[in-house]
Amino acid sequence: MVEYHPLISVTEPSFLQFDSIFLDKRANYESESQRPTIRALLVVAYSVIIIISLFGNVVVCHVVIKNKRMHSVTSLFIMNLAIADILITILNTPFTLVRFVYSTWVFGKVMCHVSRFAQYCSVHVSVLTLVAIAIDRHQVVMHPMKQRMSRLQGIAWIGVIWVMGSCFSLPHAIYQKLLRFEFVVRMVCLPSFPHPSDLFWKYLDLATFVLLYVLPLAIISLSYLVVAKKVWFRNAVGDVTLAQSAAHRRRKKTTLKMLIAVVAVFAICWFPLNCYIVLLSSKVIQANNALYFTFHWLAMSSTCYNPFIYCWLNHSFRAELRALPLIGRIAKGNAIQNFILFFKKQNQTHPIVENTTCVMFLCYAHARQMSNLRNSLLIINPQE
Repeated sequence: MVEYHPLISVTEPSFLQFDSIFLDKRANYESESQRPTIRALLVVAYSVIIIISLFGNVVVCHVVIKNKRMHSVTSLFIMNLAIADILITILNTPFTLVRFVYSTWVFGKVMCHVSRFAQYCSVHVSVLTLVAIAIDRHQVVMHPMKQRMSRLQGIAWIGVIWVMGSCFSLPHAIYQKLLRFEFVVRMVCLPSFPHPSDLFWKYLDLATFVLLYVLPLAIISLSYLVVAKKVWFRNAVGDVTLAQSAAHRRRKKTTLKMLIAVVAVFAICWFPLNCYIVLLSSKVIQANNALYFTFHWLAMSSTCYNPFIYCWLNHSFRAELRALPLIGRIAKGNAIQNFILFFKKQNQTHPIVENTTCVMFLCYAHARQMSNLRNSLLIINPQE
């Protein structure tokens, strides 16, 4: 049953002040000259996140599911992260955007509870999966001789992650209420915590900030710091050439860049929104739409970066991506085009030596297309 309330004033509990901004006709952002521009800007900004995130994370899931070689524990964790990010993209971003555009809740009472639970649960699962990946990488690098976690154990841990995420999200789902206000034809889905509501909300957000941001960030940072130190000071085994040593250094730099990117994206994207929520629930600051949507957009954008960091910067995932029909054709087309340009340039100086080298390169990289490439060579250099 929907409850009716008068228009909320600025003296109401702080957790209501944020949503009251949507109802106050006197708010500056509500002016007719600004709202269409702001709405259009937000729609475009969030649409970019939705498109990039869905494409990247769906491709990741497809690669892992389709290829049996990718059914390792790490790949399962990465796919779970992609699933959580897809849920964040579908269930978090659109609800927030629609609530602002229409200045009212249009999804009904049931979705008032379900959406809030799904929003928090997907975020919590994403964060906990990042922690699981960091711990798994730490164990693999620091204890290479120990037996790896089995796929069954990995699936069990994924189940534990979802249970933990659900438990952390239950208070936000239970203490929700759909309110309809007397003086405006608008409905708002608001938290309705037990008395004292402000204190309850304050400590709930503070606990969430510590358990699902500060602690995970500390675990991820420490794990990757140890891994980075181990990787950087590890030397190649046996006698190596200068080329092998240079390749080894490049691999170490790539690994370190990836580890730094993981920590930086998580810390930078989620810190402003978490701090804003804690300060708002503690009544240190007043609700501000501009700040909220800036911080919320930044946090939601993290779902776009994870596929690139964990998968597309990984050699195994890149190889599997090239095997996909569409992406493979694009990649091979670019490779052939680059080769032809290189071949034309080099053919002007030493055609015999350079052509032989290029043909060897083609045999190694594009064996499946040898017949077509040989025809291309004959057309480019008929003297051969």
